[in-house]
Amino acid sequence: MIDLHVHCLPGIDDGPPGWDEAVALCRAAAADGVETIVATPHVLRDDWISDDPLARDALILRLNTLLGGTPAVLPGCEFRFAADIVELAEKGAGGPLTTLNRSRYLLVEFELGLVPASAGPAFHELAVLNIVPVVAHPERNLVFARDPERLESLVSRGAVAQVTAGSLLGEFGSLAQASAEEFFKRGLVHVVASDAHSLERPPRMAAARERVRKAWGAEAAAGLFEENPRAIIRNEPLPWGLEAPAVA
Repeated sequence: MIDLHVHCLPGIDDGPPGWDEAVALCRAAAADGVETIVATPHVLRDDWISDDPLARDALILRLNTLLGGTPAVLPGCEFRFAADIVELAEKGAGGPLTTLNRSRYLLVEFELGLVPASAGPAFHELAVLNIVPVVAHPERNLVFARDPERLESLVSRGAVAQVTAGSLLGEFGSLAQASAEEFFKRGLVHVVASDAHSLERPPRMAAARERVRKAWGAEAAAGLFEENPRAIIRNEPLPWGLEAPAVA
């Protein structure tokens, strides 16, 4: 499996505080069946500025060395939507945002209870720049959960959606779990990732994949945990789930 959303870099956000914890988290992911991780530290958020991609790259290099390549760790970031998202994206590789493995896919989160009206126009402008927003954990956002059409609107503008593994297992509450299931029925789930932060908030990818396999079928499990994530890190179009699947 490929996990596109992991807070595994030490001392940079609310992920592991040190190298021992970072290595332990990544090894737990490998034991769970994850072969490749994208490190997605928060950037330009609260106290977690982390606006130097070269500094983040140095952390990734050392982490890969400590892990010996198992799992492989690739660069990325998680950016909380703000009015300057297009301006920041226009800076490209020299700016503070790092797309997922430096592809055209950018991980974007929204505040728990807020999806600004400006998100739609901004996502359109990102599409013009050939940047695909990956909406992080929409099932945990109260606006999307209560009004799936808001997420549907962003997907219609070119975005894709990443649901959290733990949400599928009920670990973020019944509303998040029900919302993830509703999004799938609407064809609005493109990737499942862990959003792991520590051994106390572990990957749980294998258990989530098994739940998807039982609920939605083996094809969905392969698409959400392997095929689409692989396409993203390879900067390719998504091969699975572009239309709402048939659900019994």
